[in-house]
Amino acid sequence: MKTYSERDKMKETRMKCVKYLLFFMNLIFTVSGALLIVAGIVIQSAYSQYLDFLGHYFSTPVFLILLGFIIFVVSFFGCCGAINESHCMTLTFAWILGTIFLLEVGTGIAVYNMRAQVGALIETNMEAGMKNFMRSGYKGVTETWNVLQHELSCCGAESYQDWVNTTFSLSSSSVPDSCCVYDVVGCGRGILNLDLHQASMKIHPHGCLATLSYHLMDNVTGLVVILVTIVFIQFVGLLFSFCLANSIKKECEIV
Repeated sequence: MKTYSERDKMKETRMKCVKYLLFFMNLIFTVSGALLIVAGIVIQSAYSQYLDFLGHYFSTPVFLILLGFIIFVVSFFGCCGAINESHCMTLTFAWILGTIFLLEVGTGIAVYNMRAQVGALIETNMEAGMKNFMRSGYKGVTETWNVLQHELSCCGAESYQDWVNTTFSLSSSSVPDSCCVYDVVGCGRGILNLDLHQASMKIHPHGCLATLSYHLMDNVTGLVVILVTIVFIQFVGLLFSFCLANSIKKECEIV
């Protein structure tokens, strides 16, 4: 039969394992927070033109940077609490981590429910942007459309015919030169007067909406996998935190 001291040693060993596992997990959180900050900065710099079509209510880079910063700070706090066996710091970390966990789950559910609205939102913003193409005071809109059409080899939202009745095409029945197959100045002039076969020889006739949506969803899938992994690790860390905090409290009461 095991003596009390042996059981006590086994309990102490388990708590040490929990402590160092929690420290290691928080170290991973800290690194993941830093990576989210970097990812947000990269997305903002590389895809800011495309993200304009999501409107002002969808700022993925800002969300990633903010989330990464919060995770970085809270995880660093958790590292200190775990390694120093501070009941106050560990418990505070556990409650903050639990709050972040619930907010992330709630945000994930809300985003999932709104996924069908994203396509309609992009299309609405695209059509609104086309009406302001090349107009004074809308340089950002013009640059966004030129970059999008050139990089994705497309024209308009649903098709090149979307440029009909825009202020840009009223006088010349033209599409932007960024729609063209070859980079030639003035290559988009008079395209709207041609039939589909003739137009296809000079420009990319299909719209940008489907291609843009595909690229966004392809990147979102990878992002969701990363976020789900982080949330799962946070949940395990949350359990470890409460376990360690409870163990530290009991040791303090004994002393």
